Formats: sequence, structure tokens, C-alpha cells
Amino acid sequence: MTTLNRRAFLKAMGISGVAVTQATALQEVLAHAVSQGGFVPTSATERDPITHVINRLTFGPTDHLIRNVQEIGVSAFIEAQLNPENIDDSEFDATYGEVFPLLNEPSSELMITEFEMRQQENNRNGVAQNLMRQLIGNWIYRSLASERQLHEIMAQFWANHFSIHTDSIPDIFLRLDDERNVTRANPFGKFRDILYASAKSPAMLTYLDNATSRKEAPNENYARELMELHTLGVNGGYTEDDVKAVARAFTGWSVTRLRFGANRANENTEEPGQFYFNPEMHDTEEKVVLGHVIPAGGGIKDGEMVLDILASHPSTAQFISTKLVRRFVSDDPPATLVERTAQTYLATDGDIRSMLWTIFTSDEFWNATPKFKQPFEFIISSLRAMNYAPSRFESFARWLQPILINMGHIPFGRPSPDGYPDVGAYWMSNLLTRWNVAIDIAHGMVNGAQSSFRTLLEANNVGSDAPSILNFVGQLLYGRPLNTIEMDTINAYLSAEGTTTETLQDMIALMLAAPAFQYR
Repeated sequence: MTTLNRRAFLKAMGISGVAVTQATALQEVLAHAVSQGGFVPTSATERDPITHVINRLTFGPTDHLIRNVQEIGVSAFIEAQLNPENIDDSEFDATYGEVFPLLNEPSSELMITEFEMRQQENNRNGVAQNLMRQLIGNWIYRSLASERQLHEIMAQFWANHFSIHTDSIPDIFLRLDDERNVTRANPFGKFRDILYASAKSPAMLTYLDNATSRKEAPNENYARELMELHTLGVNGGYTEDDVKAVARAFTGWSVTRLRFGANRANENTEEPGQFYFNPEMHDTEEKVVLGHVIPAGGGIKDGEMVLDILASHPSTAQFISTKLVRRFVSDDPPATLVERTAQTYLATDGDIRSMLWTIFTSDEFWNATPKFKQPFEFIISSLRAMNYAPSRFESFARWLQPILINMGHIPFGRPSPDGYPDVGAYWMSNLLTRWNVAIDIAHGMVNGAQSSFRTLLEANNVGSDAPSILNFVGQLLYGRPLNTIEMDTINAYLSAEGTTTETLQDMIALMLAAPAFQYR
């Protein structure tokens, strides 16, 4: 193996240069090991069931979580995660409950406050930017530390399914209500209920231009995406005539807004940013959608009938089942499991909890091939494994959010309404950034967060020698001891560079960046 002079890199480079050069050097070490069969994902026949269920139902292993699943068993853990209301999350609430105060405020009041602040001379620092940071921070903190891990995964799944690009000031306030009422309200409930909530979400109606759709000129954006992306799928059997009819059915589904002016007393007194049905904008004539006649004069019930038609359609059962199986099983969803999950959908009126149970108890789930982590998953799982806890939100956000932007995976940032792709091939580029993240995390260079990894070693009575420490890390990350090739790689590196705190951290970074951890 090539001898690496890491100290020369540290002496010659600045901080950013060290990260790039160090990552490149460690990549060479890892590539050699991988070519010999080291640091590769564990096959389905060899992996530990506890490791598998943790990797698929959570944002990654922690020592505490592994002990918990070992104690209660895999089946009980799945059952618990599917019923998050029974999981005690009081420690998370006590630790982080006050970090995001804006999330507890009425969105309409925040909108009015934003407007009033911007009316003040030279004051353009409203609440919108802080709210956006807190919305993203809430995702990050809950993914890191909540005991209700599957609830968080499913909340984010629905946010990606009903994807809304959030970049303007009004959008940010509307996103707050979408988070409350659509994606987080009951992610294990009936799909019909989630679909209804999304259809009446001011954020969705504004994003896809339905808020201004009127009978004289129906806007087809929402109608098209409702069928193609939210329910039936692109090959779900609808026609252009169906798109036009659905667009007519949703005319008048609109949003109240604050009419900015000099004197608020003369403005619209309705709360801004709320759903309302405007009968003056609605097309009252008969419509035909997927062969179903929607009688004339139905008003708001026209759109509700469309939602019921779509929620009950076999193509919707197939489409939602395919996406769930892709998320939890494979980039190439097994047709047999998709079909069984779709049958569960149709038998239970689209009960998501029942569909997930079908997936998690299937042979296809337990025999699934490794799935490449999306950037958000990789970063969160690395932080969880190394026992990080955020302590200063602003500093932590300034460290993490630019990384997520650079990796193309910032929450609420997908420009198109199709959501971030859930296939590994899409995320295979920009691997150097993953290496640099692994180096930062392993070397304790995460602003605004502290790792209590040493405490973890002491609690597990891990020896102070390098083999003991790195074998513990291997068991934690991979669910198995390091193999001979992996230990030989580590020993060769430490022999060349010396066994120091920094070189041990190098090897932990390598283990985080290795395929064995990049895949779940």
C-alpha cells in the first residue's frame, strides 16, 4: 500500500486545502481496500436483522438505539415505530422544545408581523428568514434526536411526495401550515386524508397556481400534478380531457392574502394565507373525470369528489405503493411486493400504517439489497453514530445548511414539483463533499454541536488501543466486526502515519465515507 505522509499535507495546506487533500489521500486508501473486498456493504444473507431494521426505519444507528432494539426485539421495535404516539419523546421536547419558537406561532400572525416590520424605515429584517431556518432546523434536530424516527422519515416522505419549492417570503409562512396540517399531522393515517389536507393547503394552491384559477380560464398546473405526481402516476390512465375537467373542478379553491397598504384598518380583515372557497370563481357546469360524472352546481364538493375518485383508484394504490417500497426496500421496487402493498391499500382505504406493516414483514424487505443514502441521510446518520448533539442552533445551521445546499439536498429546496429522486444513481456525484463531511465529523469540526464519543467508549468499556476503538466503531456503523482486510488497511495506515488521536480520527472518517456506511 502507498505510504501516506499526512503531516506533509497538514503543513503545506490551509484548512480548506487540507480537507480536499486529506479526502483524496484517504480515498486512495479506501479504494485499495474496497478492491480487495473491504469496507463494502454487508449482503442480505450476512447482515444482522437489528442493523437492517435500524438502517431502514431510522436515520441510522446509535449505541442507545441498538441497545433498545436488542432489548425489545425487532418486531416490537417495528410495532413501536408504527405507533409513535406511544413513544416517550419527552427528552427531545425538554432539550429542544424551545429552540424553534416560531413554529408554535399562527402563520397569519407571523405574516402580519413581517409586513409591519417591513413598513418601518430601513427595516427589511423580518421574521421570514428566521422561520425558514427554524423549519429546516426542526427537520434536522428531529432526524438527529427524536425517538420517533419513523414518524420523522414519513413526515419527510410526504413533504417530498407533495413537494413545494419554498423560496419567497409568502411561501415560507404558508409552508409552516403545510408542515403542521399536511405532512406531520398524521403520516401513518389514510392517504385520502393526507391528500385532502394537501389539496386545501395554501402553500400547494399557491405553488401550483390554483389560488388564482377561475372559471373563465382554469389553470391546469395543479390538476396535472395532482394526477401525475400525487395520485395516479404518469401512466395512471388519465387523459388531457381529465386534466381539463379536474382543473375546472378546482376553480375557486383559493387563498386569502394580506392586502398590503398604508392603513391596515382599510385592508382585508380576513386572516392572511388561509384556504377558502370562492364560489364566484368556480365553474358550476357538469364535469366528467375518469368516467365519473360530477353533477353541475356542486360547488366545493366538485373538487372533493375528484379527490375521492383519485384516492380510491387502483392506479393510486400502485403509485403510492411503488414509492413506499422504493423508499424502504429498493431503488428497483420488487413487483410482487408492490402488488401486495397495493392490495393492502385497496383493502384498508389507503391506510399507510397497514401498508408499511405489509412492507416491513415481507421477505423482500428482509432480503433487500443495500440502498445508497441520500445526502441528508448520510450526514444525519454520521452525526448520530458519532453521538453528536447540537448546542448552538445558529452556529450548527451555518455549518450544515450550506453543505446541504452544495449537495443539492436542502429541505424544501427542490425547484420542480416532483420531489427529490429516491434512487441512488441520482446522488452518486459530489462524493468529495461526503468525504469532507466525514472528516469534519470524525475530527470534531462541527460548529455548534459536540460529540460525546469518548463518553460512549467509556460507557461500553472500550479499551484505549486502536484496534479496540476501531472495532467498536465498525460494530456501531456496520453491525459487524471489522474483517481482516479492513484491519490490515487500518494497521498499515497507522503504521505509516503513527497512532495518534488524529490518525484514529482519519480512520473513523474513512469508515464513515466507506461504501459500507454510504449504503443502508
